[in-house]
Amino acid sequence: MFAVISDIHSNAAAFEAVLRDIQEKGIEEILCLGDIIGYGPCPVECIDLAMENCKVNLSGNHEWAILHEAVGFNRVARMATEWHRKVLKPSWWSGAKKKRRWRFLQELGLKHEQNGMLFVHAAPQNPREEYILRSDVDEMLQDFSDKLKKAFELTPWVCFVGHTHTPGVIFEDAFHFYSPAELDFEVKLEPKRKAIINIGSVGQPRDGDPRSSYVTVDSERNLVRYHRVEYDVERTRDLIFQNKYLDDILGKRLVEGT
Repeated sequence: MFAVISDIHSNAAAFEAVLRDIQEKGIEEILCLGDIIGYGPCPVECIDLAMENCKVNLSGNHEWAILHEAVGFNRVARMATEWHRKVLKPSWWSGAKKKRRWRFLQELGLKHEQNGMLFVHAAPQNPREEYILRSDVDEMLQDFSDKLKKAFELTPWVCFVGHTHTPGVIFEDAFHFYSPAELDFEVKLEPKRKAIINIGSVGQPRDGDPRSSYVTVDSERNLVRYHRVEYDVERTRDLIFQNKYLDDILGKRLVEGT
């Protein structure tokens, strides 16, 4: 049994709550699909928690933006990225901990595979940037977009993704985007039936539910379960409001789950 998390986005209150929930379930192995940072008020704390608690950490588009350039980001995201870079990037006189965090970001991988399962931040063909969306499924025409077809071609069996902050499941043989509720929050993995599973976001959910989202994977039973965890949203919201480098909209959307 292991847990898969993604899109923490510098929300320490949410990350801490999810880690407690995972620990209470007796799960020791955690895989993180990236975007540990970005948007939120606690990048240092979240990097430290990821380094300490996650067996696997992958790179998301926000890690790349911190290290290089915020390409394609809107004004709000770019402002947060620039502040995060100032906080995290070490100089030659910085202490060992700060240098270790930066090296951690530099060394993050793009994908992880185990037991026929692929783990990426965004999509198999573009692990950092591509978006797999509900709109990529055309239920009326019973068809997938070209990018979704390509994603399934590159999926060995099951692919776990984040990036969109919207949990849901797409099966290769069913032209429908299943919300977790439609599946009673459980996904039975079947041999030779490919699936792309978006696990949702720990730190900035966008499906109308402000609670953190993550999944657990029972490899013996081939069962994936979705979990929602309440956390102190107001704590993170207030920290955002108090930070002149973070737009207030980032705090407001946490309360709304949008």
